[in-house]
Amino acid sequence: MVGVARLRRAALVLLACGTALAADTFELVHRDIDELSGLAVSRTDPTLLWGHNDTGGGLRLYRIGVHGEDLGSTRVRQAQSSDWEDIAAFDDASGPALLIADTGDNFAIRSFLTLYAVRDPGRSGNPTLLWRLDFRFPDGARDCEAVAVDTAAREILLVSKRDRPPRLYRLPLPQHAPGAIQTAEFLGELAPLPVATLRERLTAPIASLYAHNPTALDISRDGTTAVLVTLRHAYIYRRALATPWAQAFGQPRAVIALPPLDQTEAAALSADGRELFVGSEGRPGRLARIPLPP
Repeated sequence: MVGVARLRRAALVLLACGTALAADTFELVHRDIDELSGLAVSRTDPTLLWGHNDTGGGLRLYRIGVHGEDLGSTRVRQAQSSDWEDIAAFDDASGPALLIADTGDNFAIRSFLTLYAVRDPGRSGNPTLLWRLDFRFPDGARDCEAVAVDTAAREILLVSKRDRPPRLYRLPLPQHAPGAIQTAEFLGELAPLPVATLRERLTAPIASLYAHNPTALDISRDGTTAVLVTLRHAYIYRRALATPWAQAFGQPRAVIALPPLDQTEAAALSADGRELFVGSEGRPGRLARIPLPP
């Protein structure tokens, strides 16, 4: 038993150092997906991914197969697009839904940010708007590319991008459109993420500034696992349901080195929570499928 315990501790140490796990990578067939910034696994079909582009991507959602297949696209009417940065799947009272996060703010100048909830139409049909939520952060404008929904707790979690360490915020998940601009609740700081190494700063002085900033977030359907993604790594946080997320984000349980993609800004957990999909900007865009450690 002592030997097994030592092996488990050794495995956790390796994961904490950013172990690279086996990953399958695929090209995205749809060539218009060149700035993939959000990714979600549909609650209507575990083999259907929803994705969208970054700034300037318009109001279009792309249907993507788990091997990068082009399954078509659709537009989100009654919405606007300033800087869509993430998308999350969740279960609404009336069925599967998607949360689109128009939360990008590179220069911290927006007076408020917007979340759109739409009906998930699955492989056919168009999304219909359920509600719109405008909000502010309580401590000033923030750039945010990492947004997820905890359906069981009826809350939306948001992680800031440019703070060191990143900051965690919460909004209640509404049933209907709020009547006024909401203020997100600050829950606390995450455990510090790495800073760029000297080698990274010398070889890529601009890119290294953002190499360890959060670019995507997702929560498993059962509410026990969250994965935060940067350009280089995926950080896995696990909790018992009674443990607040603010406590769970105090320290990741494992760290995974991501495949060498151009610019990883999208991520989604599989329906069973055992795999992680990550997507990268580029032409063609790329999709990686990574098994998570138990």
